[in-house]
Amino acid sequence: MNKKFLNILCAAAGLVLAAAMFFSAGTFPDRAEAATRYVVFLSGLLACLSLALMAQFAFKDSDGERIRWVVNRRTFLFTVVASVLFVLLLNFAGFFLSSGFYMFVLGWILGFRDKMWLLIGTLGLLGFVYIVFVRFLAVPVPVGLWGA
Repeated sequence: MNKKFLNILCAAAGLVLAAAMFFSAGTFPDRAEAATRYVVFLSGLLACLSLALMAQFAFKDSDGERIRWVVNRRTFLFTVVASVLFVLLLNFAGFFLSSGFYMFVLGWILGFRDKMWLLIGTLGLLGFVYIVFVRFLAVPVPVGLWGA
């Protein structure tokens, strides 16, 4: 599979997703009019961006560049294992403990060797998620060992 074909395929998938979003917005209840308009806006934006991507590559000659899906098999395998562990630990250990472990380990796997910056980045991102989503928006997250 070459890059041109993949970009056109992704653009077509974006158009299908935009159409699905647009038609599903019509099924929202009347009391959710603002949400309906927002979903219609997002579907229109996705459709425009997908059309732009498709137009960009539709008339371009294929350079024959092959896509290499996995650059480093070891890194890919460790990422898959870390992702599976994250999903398995989510309900047991809770969102924040599992996410902190996942982000730190994934950063290490991907080559970030400065433990202090990994810790600062992980804690900063989790702090942002906590403040915005848990405290401000009241989004429930799995608590796991922390209790309710």
